Amino acid sequence: MFLNTNSHWENTDPFNCQGVILGKEQHRYLLLKTLRQAQEKIIIVCPWLTRHSLDNNMIQEFKNTLNRQVKIEIGWGWQKDIGNIIIPGNGWWELTPANTWKYNAMFKLQELKRLYPEYFQLKLMGTHSKYWVCDDKFVVVTSANILCSQPGKTNKYYEETGLWTNNINQIKNFINSFTQVPNLATKKAI
Repeated sequence: MFLNTNSHWENTDPFNCQGVILGKEQHRYLLLKTLRQAQEKIIIVCPWLTRHSLDNNMIQEFKNTLNRQVKIEIGWGWQKDIGNIIIPGNGWWELTPANTWKYNAMFKLQELKRLYPEYFQLKLMGTHSKYWVCDDKFVVVTSANILCSQPGKTNKYYEETGLWTNNINQIKNFINSFTQVPNLATKKAI
């Protein structure tokens, strides 16, 4: 078993396990463990990308993962911000204002894209979804804005809830869903 985040695990079928993830602390712990143990590819989808979550420690974990030649693809951008805060066009985007809090980690992420062009990708999706996929091993579907927030001083278990599963059909569904969503940055400028 890859991990055990709480005492509610049912291990009757090792190829169809699932478990509940409670609180921001468990979500962050699982994301860090994902970055440290992934072998091929991680897909992370979160509408907002802030320095609150993507602090220096998390950016270093991304670098460590990329240095192992594990691909990281991030789907980002809230649909209501596209055309207002995020101006897409011709394969790139512009943020107005450039320092908006919702996307203030973008400078650091663009630096990762420059340093690891073969392994790090950003995909402007126009989404409110929050999930991540590790290789073909598991998927986490969650209410937590994992790339926007992190545990606070009082980690209330009921603040965020997620579901972890290694069901291969669900993993494939999330990978296919991510792959099929167009990159909105490839559209012509508005």
